[in-house]
Amino acid sequence: MLKHSKTGPLKVALLAISPHNRAILEFFFSGAGRSLFRVVPEAEADAFILDHDHPDAKEDWQQRAASHKPGIILSVHPAELPNCIWIPKPLTSRALTDAADRVHELLVDLASKSHQAQRPVVGSSAEVAAEKPLVQHAQAHFRDLPQPFGVAASAQRNDKKLRSLVINLPNEDDIEEQVPPATPLPEADIPASVFDPAEVDIPLEEIDRPVDDSLSQEEAENRWKALCGEQDDVPSMADIALFTPENYVLSTILEAMRVARDSQQTVYLKLSAQDYALLMPQQGLAYCTLDTQSEEFRILCNNPVQTGQIALHIPNGAELEGLEQHAAHNAEALLDLEAFAWVSSLLTARGRLGRGVEIEQKISLKYWPNLTRLEQFPHIMRIAALWNQRPANALDIAKALAIPQRYVFAFHTAANALNLFEMDQNKLKSREKEKPPQENRGFFSRLLKRLLGGGTK
Repeated sequence: MLKHSKTGPLKVALLAISPHNRAILEFFFSGAGRSLFRVVPEAEADAFILDHDHPDAKEDWQQRAASHKPGIILSVHPAELPNCIWIPKPLTSRALTDAADRVHELLVDLASKSHQAQRPVVGSSAEVAAEKPLVQHAQAHFRDLPQPFGVAASAQRNDKKLRSLVINLPNEDDIEEQVPPATPLPEADIPASVFDPAEVDIPLEEIDRPVDDSLSQEEAENRWKALCGEQDDVPSMADIALFTPENYVLSTILEAMRVARDSQQTVYLKLSAQDYALLMPQQGLAYCTLDTQSEEFRILCNNPVQTGQIALHIPNGAELEGLEQHAAHNAEALLDLEAFAWVSSLLTARGRLGRGVEIEQKISLKYWPNLTRLEQFPHIMRIAALWNQRPANALDIAKALAIPQRYVFAFHTAANALNLFEMDQNKLKSREKEKPPQENRGFFSRLLKRLLGGGTK
């Protein structure tokens, strides 16, 4: 567990934050960072954490800027807001730890400025008001004294009131700089639309382009080959290339996911003598010591595994604390739990269907995949749209969209791993009967028409 040099954890309120980044923060706060941060209701918070790329970020900032509480700003791009610390995405435990220290320093600085602003100024009305009783008492005392001979009585002379001659001379040690007048806070410079893979939908024009802007088109195409293979189309179902899931690490990954969700406990998945994965169902996250974009992970998924090579178990309390602490120190390696199963399925299948799949059977997409968190490949949204619109088999989908079959086969394998398909034929028939007339489907119908408007090979 990380130690903090300040007094107690920083009390923070979580404002507009994407579900993915919120899960990462909560995982860090409950593990290695529990001595650094404590999530509290907004009224009790000393600071706030805001996702700068979230659609509600600007409104949240404007509502709370007047409170002058310091904040931690999460953003893909640099963000400069008053009294705030910027943390770049993806989040890391080191950045969160540094931010906690800097926010504590901000709190001390803000408290000092507030104290200076509240100190009375020399000769202020507050001091004059405090002096009035003394002045009045002195005036009464002088009026009551016996008058000297030859001096007119008080009624016969001008009554001149005593003036206050009290002068405050500050000690040299107390001399402080004058506090400049407060200036209004600038409006938050929050862009209306920032692409955050954890939050923002991918525009239709971006479907066949890499999600990561750092990838060139050539690099993206090589990645798609790794995910979807390079098989040519086949004329009939008998010619479709198949693979046996039980021979690959994918089978154990899916079993580990089932165990994790059924037990609601973290599952440790041994991948090799050095590498492993943690499946954390309560946070909806997976942690893997192998980068899922790496050549090592691709080879692991591509090749059949040996008996005993892959194993899983539920860690005990002491073991789990150490594993979670290690994961928190490498937060950039955390990814969505379903995204881990999705990419593992794609790299294993490489554009093939699993053996045992009833290829001729018509199925329909029951749940839309969360395409903002899953790795992309060409035509993925059009495939999802058509399979959601009507029951069909994989060859029918490829033919209707006029796209290479390997992309449809890849989608079938990955979506099936996430249990996104409806395969019950009775339910499919009932769904067809209950489907509303086409002319009443409005916006969704127009969206499907746009998505299904054509394809390229």
